[in-house]
Amino acid sequence: MKLLKDLYNILMPRKCVVCQNTLEPTEQYICAACSVQLPRYPLKSIEDNELLRKAWNFAPIQYGATLLYYRHQSDFHNIIIKIKYKGGFQLGIKMGEWAAREIAHLQLAEKTDLIVPVPSDSNRKKRRGYNQAELIATGMGRIMRLPVMNLLTKKESGESQTRLGMKARKENATGNYEANIPANLKGKHILLVDDVLTTGATIGNCAQAILTDDPQAKVSIFTLTYNANR
Repeated sequence: MKLLKDLYNILMPRKCVVCQNTLEPTEQYICAACSVQLPRYPLKSIEDNELLRKAWNFAPIQYGATLLYYRHQSDFHNIIIKIKYKGGFQLGIKMGEWAAREIAHLQLAEKTDLIVPVPSDSNRKKRRGYNQAELIATGMGRIMRLPVMNLLTKKESGESQTRLGMKARKENATGNYEANIPANLKGKHILLVDDVLTTGATIGNCAQAILTDDPQAKVSIFTLTYNANR
């Protein structure tokens, strides 16, 4: 079995998702050199930060955190592209696990009761075969020992946020989400998880949908990356 694996690695060498260099046997997905250079976001507070101030335009959110700056013009953008569009199923889960370990000191696991991924509409999920936010949430749930539940749905035909400007993003996300909180989960503190936060419209409107369905709930947010340039 090991011989077959070694042969496969020779014929199909594993590449770093960032720089495309061949990975060492002990490396997974991202090489050591790129791991050191990841564009980390210097989070000073989970109670007041740039992400929260954007999301507060849409809903009263308790805590907010992120891990990395979103760098569209850099090779680090390949992480999100791989997860979102190129079948990066295991990468999405691994990034969620890594993120949960990195933010353990923020004690979001102790402050929240369950994790809810931001949904994609059923057409996009069918095309990709998965929802990237759910992959990240799944990895985080494993490490944080919190249940991951799909309690939100996205209405069909909403235009993708990717190429929209700030005003259009806000208008596009408004009213696009619905929550269905079971009776046994009413009043819980929910950690909403997504891959990227830009204007705060998507995750903010998801939070508002939760609070509309369950006014006693509390909502906090985590995104793997934060686009500070929009």
